[in-house]
Amino acid sequence: MAYCYVDNIDASLIVLHMLQSSSKYFPVPTLMDDEDLKYKLNTLKKLYTTWVDDNLSDSSYQSAIYKGICDMFAENVFWHAPLYLYTIDDEINTEMMWELKQLHPVYKVFSAFLNLNGFDEEKLMPYVDETFTNALIRRMENSCVETERDCVKEILFLLFKKAMYLRKYILQGTINSLLDYGHMSINTGVKELLELFKTLTCHRLVESPVIVKVVLCPLIKRKELCHYAGRLHECFETAIREVDSGLGVLFVDNAIDQWSASAADVPSLCRTFSALYFEACGPKERRQTHHRVVGHVGGCLLRAAAAAVMDGTTVAACQAYAKLCDRLIDDDDDEAAVDANDRDAMERVAEGLIAVHRYHGDYDCVHHAGHLLRRLISGERCLVGDACRLAALSVLVEDRPRTMTENLVDNTF
Repeated sequence: MAYCYVDNIDASLIVLHMLQSSSKYFPVPTLMDDEDLKYKLNTLKKLYTTWVDDNLSDSSYQSAIYKGICDMFAENVFWHAPLYLYTIDDEINTEMMWELKQLHPVYKVFSAFLNLNGFDEEKLMPYVDETFTNALIRRMENSCVETERDCVKEILFLLFKKAMYLRKYILQGTINSLLDYGHMSINTGVKELLELFKTLTCHRLVESPVIVKVVLCPLIKRKELCHYAGRLHECFETAIREVDSGLGVLFVDNAIDQWSASAADVPSLCRTFSALYFEACGPKERRQTHHRVVGHVGGCLLRAAAAAVMDGTTVAACQAYAKLCDRLIDDDDDEAAVDANDRDAMERVAEGLIAVHRYHGDYDCVHHAGHLLRRLISGERCLVGDACRLAALSVLVEDRPRTMTENLVDNTF
């Protein structure tokens, strides 16, 4: 494509003046009908329209324009205290929304400039460097407003696409932020950081399995896991596919090692663990860690059965372990043959289910445990040994769910 070089001095001076007049940041409180602020917002709107809709979208600007837009962006976004410092519990307040109304046009104008067909990364190099990208990442990870995080994420993706020299800085900044997650009091942008990390991994920029393991594995034990589990699963799968196919087993083993120290709730842990084992690992990898996984699930069931206090948390934990056990039985049912080692491993799960059926105080947990025990011992392919099968049958004969129902009726009347 032939680009239109903007050598018209008047046109360049007009753009430069518009950028300079948009550089002032208006701190809170400022009335939205303030004349200077209204002029700034209208100017940004005109710039955005010019670069998105007009013929100048195919233009190639002088270096002074690159400096002007980078200075304007930095003055608005970087050089003032973020409003989240004045909020309690990351609450999105009126001041935050006010700030976003001022900054949103700045983000859109900067994105429109990066999208110009005549964009030249060499002219950007003096003004956008590692410090700039790190400041962008910090802004994204600390913003309590999802719309702002999406705007910053879009800019980071555009810089990644348009300026090859920035890729190593974006990679290192993303890794550093993910490593700090959990040690910082505020970091609401982990979902967006994981999306960046996944993209970098897809482009084969994350080459070391050690980096992947060090970055992703600690996130499993964070209590906020449920809010970004989907993105985390995608990162694990991408790492296994693009970096090292053997990472699946390492991820599963690491999840077991960190289980007791995890601050995440059990249902979230189980969902992540299930995705790692059944979806991220292939049949070959699952066989490598099968015994340890089955033993771990069985041990969890035994502890769930011995819970001293019966509340919503312990019941949810028991149900999550039972669902995981259900999938393990499905997986063993799909195998062509069940050998003695498989039976020995599944007997650990059977012990846990027997304990739940015999001692747990929640009706649904007991009923589900009985259903799983029948699956283990029924059919042509018994998944446990003869002694374990007899122990399971003796428990099932007691029909504890019926006893619990009768006791409930007696206590009611």
